[in-house]
Amino acid sequence: MAKPKTYSGSLVAIYLEGAVAGQFTRPCGLTQHSVSFTKNMNEVDVPDCDDPDLPAWIEREVSSLDFSGNGSGVLAVGAVDTWWEAFESKESIPARVYIGKPDDVQNGRYWAGNIHVSSFEVTGNKGEKAQVSIAFASDGEMTFHNITAP
Repeated sequence: MAKPKTYSGSLVAIYLEGAVAGQFTRPCGLTQHSVSFTKNMNEVDVPDCDDPDLPAWIEREVSSLDFSGNGSGVLAVGAVDTWWEAFESKESIPARVYIGKPDDVQNGRYWAGNIHVSSFEVTGNKGEKAQVSIAFASDGEMTFHNITAP
């Protein structure tokens, strides 16, 4: 059995668009990221027409898709304004969530679209570095991009 290629956990990361359109940067400090894809469905019981006494099978229709995520880590001084502006914005902001490095033509992939930063939490304990947690949710479609070379 061949050993699979894997990703380093630090290569899962959210990048936000800055002041320059099309330029995405990774706010410093987050050491943990997770993303979640959810499919919302409507369910309908479909009876057997030949034998209505049989249990009906449930059929599902996809009604919507959702993308959300979160991150946490140390609170980097240079990232405070970035996270606050993203949270405070009433408009969604362009973002990318990468698996792999943005320029990795061997293993790079990302989802792109607009997000809302839905929570921004700062915590501090005596004798420790300040911590930050953020959560985000998509605002419309997130498109998948495989940037690997053919």
